[in-house]
Amino acid sequence: MVSNVSPGGQSGPIPAGPPRPRAARPGRSSRSLSEAVLAIERDLRASEVPFASMRGAGGLEMAFAGAGTIRRPNGDAALSLLDAPIERLEGHLAICCHRVPSGGVAPSRLRAFLDGSQKTLLVWRIGLVPVVATVAAAAVLRRDERGEPSVMPGTLRLRHVWLIPRRTGNRDLRNLLDALDERGMEVIDPLAYLDDDDAYAAVANQYGKMIEAAYVAARGVREEVESGLLDEWGERASGAPDGEWLVVDGRLRLDVPNAIGLVKDVTSQHLVGQEAVDVFELAPGHRTSAYRPRDNRRSVPEDDLAAPTATDRHRPTLWYLRLRDHQGQDARHALVRVEAPSGVTGTAEIDRLSAWVMAERAPRATADARWDTLLYPIHYLELILKRHIASSLVGWPGGQ
Repeated sequence: MVSNVSPGGQSGPIPAGPPRPRAARPGRSSRSLSEAVLAIERDLRASEVPFASMRGAGGLEMAFAGAGTIRRPNGDAALSLLDAPIERLEGHLAICCHRVPSGGVAPSRLRAFLDGSQKTLLVWRIGLVPVVATVAAAAVLRRDERGEPSVMPGTLRLRHVWLIPRRTGNRDLRNLLDALDERGMEVIDPLAYLDDDDAYAAVANQYGKMIEAAYVAARGVREEVESGLLDEWGERASGAPDGEWLVVDGRLRLDVPNAIGLVKDVTSQHLVGQEAVDVFELAPGHRTSAYRPRDNRRSVPEDDLAAPTATDRHRPTLWYLRLRDHQGQDARHALVRVEAPSGVTGTAEIDRLSAWVMAERAPRATADARWDTLLYPIHYLELILKRHIASSLVGWPGGQ
């Protein structure tokens, strides 16, 4: 069920080099890890071994919080992604780095921001099958000439969906499905992608796998709502460079004018060798030259939602941008991938868009753990969406 909602005013090999330093063998005396690391760093510097400290990055546990089961990386899939051909743009034969201009750029036309949120809940269990429901919300936030943000009228969407397998042969589950169908409730089979009956039954009979499948399906629901809004934006957008531009939180899944995607999770890697090193060594306020993937539909793992993909319809222009200083942090700190329509290929336009994104670094969403890559208007919109989701779940039995 999809509804428009009033915003309510709220809007390889190791290269030859200096010999590796030999670390001292720990003695019996007590020595902290920090002391050991500092001692090793001194040896590295003395031996002129290049390294980048990431001691300020914090633990990985927080980075994976809420991610559910973390799958082992699929070596074949990762290799095929790295082997995917790319087209380097801006007249460069290799990816290189540029400073983003801080002056002489037209005033920012980033006026609108699109994001979505979801809440996925375990409702019942019938036999081995968990019955799951999700509420997905998405909207477009527009900032007027005075900088005042509000949700664009008619863009706030809520969608309630049940996530239940339909081919289990379980009579009790069939009765539930019939009841939901009779009431006009939207039901999505999270295993619909499995054509083979044996494979379907194998997953349906594993409680944990069903929960994973339901969560992936819920994520797909939210993305459909977001894509609908992006498509509507494309129909309204003038396409003029001086028109209003939309920032999508995440990948730009459609080739629409005057819109860019901002990917905060750059785990997926399209570049290899020195080009990849250059990405992770980007200085603050610098960007890479642009490139675009060729047709790599078969090379990207289906569950890798952050991987840039190319289709016959959409071959986005991509580049990386470092928003803030990352010294002492994870190499991905403050690193985003910008995805632009296929028509964006010129250096001047790419510089302009990059400068506009850089201008969004303030104010900072410091209350959010993702503040280094999270634009404040997106943060603000997320708060609005979460309030609407919470309102739609008031009275939920057992709490949320």
